[in-house]
Amino acid sequence: MRGLVTLAFVSLLTAGLSSAARADDAPAPPAPDVAEDPTLRKTVAERRAGVVIGVAPGVAFAGASGYPNNTRLVGNPDFYSESPLLVGSSTTYFLMGALTDYLSFGPMVNIANFENDRWTSKGVGIGFRAEVFPLISLFPRLADLSLYGQAGVGATELQAKGDFPSADGTQSFAGIGLHHEFRFFRMLGGHLAGGPYVEYDAIFSTSAERHWASFGFRLAWYGGTVAMDKR
Repeated sequence: MRGLVTLAFVSLLTAGLSSAARADDAPAPPAPDVAEDPTLRKTVAERRAGVVIGVAPGVAFAGASGYPNNTRLVGNPDFYSESPLLVGSSTTYFLMGALTDYLSFGPMVNIANFENDRWTSKGVGIGFRAEVFPLISLFPRLADLSLYGQAGVGATELQAKGDFPSADGTQSFAGIGLHHEFRFFRMLGGHLAGGPYVEYDAIFSTSAERHWASFGFRLAWYGGTVAMDKR
């Protein structure tokens, strides 16, 4: 009886080892084809990628008005100032990231100053800038046309030349614009692009505000590698 039990145990053990050997000899399942699986395929931006460093100087036309930044003087017509149309310059500096071909986003600083023989107006805006390129698929010929916006904190001052109180305030900055960029050449691992822009900006506060329109040339360096680099 003991011999029969031993023989049965040896038979089962041999069968188990044979099954394991056959399993080891079975071919492994095929590896996923990266070229055919869009979830595994490496994506490369077509036109814009990486860090975006740029500057957009321009000629601007502005109007400003308001009161001294003093709650006792706001609303008092004796301390109200209002400029005529002023001519000056408006320059935006930005450091963004090209998140996709369609969108770039990051911080910015705008400095705009105006003057004539009777008035001076200074101002600065600090905040964020978003550039959207909506026509890449709809109208490829305008793939590099961008609608952009800026928003943050702004401070402005309007001063009549002479011994007069200024109108000033610090609160909100906002702007919107349109620009088209042309690809120039590769540089420092990325590429340089630039083109014309038109823009409207404003600084609002309880005591004073300023509005200005500008046009100029935007220059930007994109630090990432894109598909157009290989053409």
